[in-house]
Amino acid sequence: LSSQAHCEETMTSISEFLMSKEIGRVPSSTVPLNAEEETRFAGLAEEAVMIDVHQHPFVLPEVMDRFVDFLRTNRYHWGFEAVQYGGWSTVTTSNVFGALQNATEMSFVEYEDVAAEVGMMLADVSAQENVVRVGNADEILAAKQAGKVGFMPTLEHLPIGHKLERLDQLHSMGVRLAGITYNRKNYIGDGMYERNPGGLSEFGIEVIHRMNDIGMAIDLSHASTPTVMDAIEFSKAPVVFSHNAAYTLRPTVRTRKDDELKACAAKGGLVCITAVPNALSDDPEQDIECVLDHYDYMVNLIGVDHVGIGTDTVIGDHMMFQHYMLGRSLDDMPAPYLNGLESPADGKNIIRGLIRRGHSDTDVKKIVGGNALGFFRRVMK
Repeated sequence: LSSQAHCEETMTSISEFLMSKEIGRVPSSTVPLNAEEETRFAGLAEEAVMIDVHQHPFVLPEVMDRFVDFLRTNRYHWGFEAVQYGGWSTVTTSNVFGALQNATEMSFVEYEDVAAEVGMMLADVSAQENVVRVGNADEILAAKQAGKVGFMPTLEHLPIGHKLERLDQLHSMGVRLAGITYNRKNYIGDGMYERNPGGLSEFGIEVIHRMNDIGMAIDLSHASTPTVMDAIEFSKAPVVFSHNAAYTLRPTVRTRKDDELKACAAKGGLVCITAVPNALSDDPEQDIECVLDHYDYMVNLIGVDHVGIGTDTVIGDHMMFQHYMLGRSLDDMPAPYLNGLESPADGKNIIRGLIRRGHSDTDVKKIVGGNALGFFRRVMK
């Protein structure tokens, strides 16, 4: 199922790079269930509409030390095989990686580079027999009914500079969800790593309103707290934290405090739980249990109707990606991967984990995709 986008050859050839295995790259355990639970799982895996609201279905090279050289080949791999194996009905694409060849910090990627990656990804999707681009809830359901996997174009964040018209350009390409900032300040507002963070700019308020008007979902995952609260106030539509977790359980700069989570839910929004290795635990052997802890917490805090999946997973060595491309020290990342939710191929393990944690079939269906469908209906046009 995996293929490559067809672009011009460059000095570096794609043949120089061995790609990561899409299934079984590392040992990843299955959540154990008893006989009755296994029966429930089989039914839910068939019936549920599984949606990952923030995924990077991007296949990394097996060795990451030349990742920028790999990107410069302009021949990227999309993990169609891993996504289908994981049981996903639809995944978002969170495009940004290709733009890193010309940026020293992900916050400052260029619009043209991100748009080019979206275009290449969509060209690759169109060449697949069992994969289709989707842009709203009805298209997701139609894809599932047809036995196809939906790919929804989305952006890690908006690299639009000060040009509002770029929102409409991205919308015309099929982008229906986007983060408004990454970690640093931009023309819209402040990212969550700013030293003295502020809220939305005047231009940022224009961006929020235009996203509302064209039906593009507003993702606040990397925004500063003042920017988050401003966006929730000024948006006429619900917003999403597409890949976050609870600060109360895991107090880090990347997790969210209860007041932010409650404000999002109070306006009909969605909170989706990340599964990045070392984001939720300091254990050298991390597994899906640390992710399930946050599902349980969110259900109790904001209600089951506002919780969804946003794994933020890639296909390949996520730890070495963070080391080489995001500058993280290996000493700060004790676990090489997150056992049981290592990649999109482990998607159905979330259903198993929620069953074992005691969630009802109705609530499992909501968490794994039903709530995302409802959110998309309320926001996208």
